Amino acid sequence: MLSQTPNPILSIENLKKSFNGFTLAIPHLEFHKGKIYGLTGPNGSGKTTLLSILNLLEKPDSGKIFYRGEVISSKQSQRLNIRRKMAMVLENPYLFNSSVIQNITYGLKVRSRDKKSIQKKAAKALELVNLSGFEERKANELSRGETQRVGIARAIVLNPEILFLDEPFTNIDKAHIGVIEELIRNINRERNTTIIFTSHDLFQAFRLSDEVLSIVNGKIVRGSIENLFTGDIKEKDNLQWVQIKPSLKITVATKTKGNVHILIPPEDIILSRKPFQSSARNVLKGIIKKVEIENDIVRVGCDVGQEFVSLITKASFDSMKLSIGSPIFLTFKTTSVKVF
Repeated sequence: MLSQTPNPILSIENLKKSFNGFTLAIPHLEFHKGKIYGLTGPNGSGKTTLLSILNLLEKPDSGKIFYRGEVISSKQSQRLNIRRKMAMVLENPYLFNSSVIQNITYGLKVRSRDKKSIQKKAAKALELVNLSGFEERKANELSRGETQRVGIARAIVLNPEILFLDEPFTNIDKAHIGVIEELIRNINRERNTTIIFTSHDLFQAFRLSDEVLSIVNGKIVRGSIENLFTGDIKEKDNLQWVQIKPSLKITVATKTKGNVHILIPPEDIILSRKPFQSSARNVLKGIIKKVEIENDIVRVGCDVGQEFVSLITKASFDSMKLSIGSPIFLTFKTTSVKVF
């Protein structure tokens, strides 16, 4: 559940959507005006379906969607009116086989805006996505990153209150990723637009967002989706665990039985050179295989027979003199393991 301030711009209650044996089930979720939300999760987890429902492109099987506190009915005229306050850019934006300016102004012309207003809004949108001078460029001459920016310009020219971006960074080179990240910040900062985007890159999601939502098997999971495993609950002598591999088990505390998913937040895993003295039941020995530094946070990938990820401060990483190949102990409490 997200709860920040009263009166969310968009919220859902008891939402369910089932298809092909898959069910998206979200009891409650809120999005607030002027915030950026990153939605992460593996392929098939329900991210795009959720965006489509929030954007009113799909209807849930049950549950309610609220816009500014007002329930959105099945009445087509109301849904259309609210949809005009939203915009969505797909992973692979479809552009008409025409010029950039014709693509960007299409929505304004459909809404019968006057010519002077259209030109002014289009110029501003092109400036914001850093494509001024591309007006007459043909859509089929654009790079992947430029195509994505034209798609975003075509959306923001309509001045939406909520902008949905489905995997906006897929198949884009690093240089253009930085441009689009800055573009998202600028749109949010200059227009106070609520932005909801999906991404596989957790660092990117945390870097860009005010809130990060993780979705697994159609359910919202609080915390990062790294260190996500599946297995059967085992029990003996009042001790419960999930057998990840024959040589690797994770102690858990749950009333759930049978096959489950477990998740260990990277920030809850303590790294140490020697076994850490604590009451924590989960102590794993491994070797550091990957190190990624993002400002003052270090993402450490450890092989304990299965890859685990821990997030620690750079100061802690440096003080322990860790590096790739260093032997390491991972310690985390049973209560840190989320079971669902």
